[in-house]
Amino acid sequence: MRALLHQAKNRLHAIEDHLTVRTQIAAAVAALSIVLVGTLAAGAALISYRNTATLIESSLTQIASTTSGRLDRFMATRQQEIKLFAELQPMQPLWQGDPAALRSALEALQRSFSDFAWIGFADAEGNVVAATGGLLQGKSVAARPWFRQGLKSVAIGDVHEALLLASLLTQRANNEPYRFVDIAVPVHDAAGKLLGVLGGHLDWNWASNLIKDAEATDGSAKTQLSILSKGGMVLVGPKQETVRYGGEDLAGILKTRVGTFRETADEQQMLTAFHVGTGYRDYQGLNWIVTASQPASVALAAAISSAYTILAIGAVTALTGLSLAILVSRRIAGPIIAITGEADRIGRAHGPTMLARQSGSAEVVQLSRALRSLLRRIGLAEERTKEAELRATENAMQLQEDMLKLRQLADTDFMTGLMNRRSFLAVADDAVAFCRRYKRNMATLMIDIDHFKRINDTHGHAAGDDAIKRVAEIVSQSIRTTDKAARFGGEEFVVLLREIDQETAVLLADRIRTSIESATVRHGNIVIPLTVSIGLALFDESDRDVQDVIERADQGLYVAKKTGRNRTFLMPAEDQRAARAA
Repeated sequence: MRALLHQAKNRLHAIEDHLTVRTQIAAAVAALSIVLVGTLAAGAALISYRNTATLIESSLTQIASTTSGRLDRFMATRQQEIKLFAELQPMQPLWQGDPAALRSALEALQRSFSDFAWIGFADAEGNVVAATGGLLQGKSVAARPWFRQGLKSVAIGDVHEALLLASLLTQRANNEPYRFVDIAVPVHDAAGKLLGVLGGHLDWNWASNLIKDAEATDGSAKTQLSILSKGGMVLVGPKQETVRYGGEDLAGILKTRVGTFRETADEQQMLTAFHVGTGYRDYQGLNWIVTASQPASVALAAAISSAYTILAIGAVTALTGLSLAILVSRRIAGPIIAITGEADRIGRAHGPTMLARQSGSAEVVQLSRALRSLLRRIGLAEERTKEAELRATENAMQLQEDMLKLRQLADTDFMTGLMNRRSFLAVADDAVAFCRRYKRNMATLMIDIDHFKRINDTHGHAAGDDAIKRVAEIVSQSIRTTDKAARFGGEEFVVLLREIDQETAVLLADRIRTSIESATVRHGNIVIPLTVSIGLALFDESDRDVQDVIERADQGLYVAKKTGRNRTFLMPAEDQRAARAA
């Protein structure tokens, strides 16, 4: 081994002996420039690409997650509506009374919640006693899954076609088949005896409208949203009614619940984010999978462009370094060549005798000047290095500032500037821990805009956005700097009030409510009246975490909505403890 190393060393020295100093310097500086600049450019391009790709994946994941949450909240609301209707005290005499009166009540419910294509009540034997529009009335539904499951508990069936019911409904203009999601709840009398099942068929068309609305508000025409069943079949989106994922791919999606991956669709690389619905409150969810996809060429265009730009700059820098290396090598080798020529004359006729003693000769002066020139160039190189270090420091500070801005964007709601759900819950958990440790008071307000859907339907979503921004502005102006406000989604807001008693919390909630009531929202030439309902809950020692306080405030909001709206309702902690114990 040593012999081989020695042989290689001798070969290298032999090559060096045949190369001029100028060539060696030029080759060394050029190689160093290419290696350093190439490494830095490639590293910067890779980091830029990964960071940009991560931001894009996060954006797609947020779109899929938000849409999935809207699906779950919609289903949870519809389930709660059917359940509450079945438990209404005024309905008790109608379940076994006049079928015509019962049908009238069911049709009134359908008019209030138009997403239901059919609502009917079947007795314990499965015979439809009354139904909206008289559809299926007198028919037996004893064999239907929704009826059998509804006899036992609240049941929700996955998307399906009901051929008999669809044949009785008005044919759609586009001839699309009807598809439904079943919701069924058992109906009992005052003594707890099972009377039958109240069932509702939700027209699945609402999900298609939700997807169109999400795609329209995303701002990117290239984003495609789809809803898939837990079996991988496309319920809404391109290639509907086909199985999109199966086997290990589907198992991985259902296991991880949320994430991103790349796939090939129609011979095109796609970047796809997914989110599996986990339910909402009492609604357990049907494991619907929401996907948000963009062509990789579109989604990662900015990342690829940034990487190419950095690599191009690196290539230009490397070429510049090579050119400079050639010029510098000539400048350095010139004096050495001159000294070599002069030294070659030593001992010859008419030449100097001892170069070492020619301390005042022109050659030594020339060498001295060349050395001083070299030192000056070294000084210039150091200044350039310092300038480069200063620019690098400035770039690092700019990057830190950009990261701070990105972190702020991740913690705030894009529309209102309030905290988002994630950042709010982190602050709220700390506040609960503080209250529990130091025996302090805390309150939570759950605020919801009354008849918000009517505003959107009447004046458009832009007017609805103006209403949300106006409410956020009033809430921010009404609370203290130590209090925190967040938008939980849609028209729903949550406020955390620290160091506050019950009386002051009620007064503050009413002040917010009246301020909003007296305010107006202008959308163009239209003035939109605005009111809110507020649920209030105080922190209690029995609360397990902030979710208990928020849930209690949400229950108070529900009571405020059901008892007339435009009011504040304080939900006592005893009701939640009793419900939890039961």
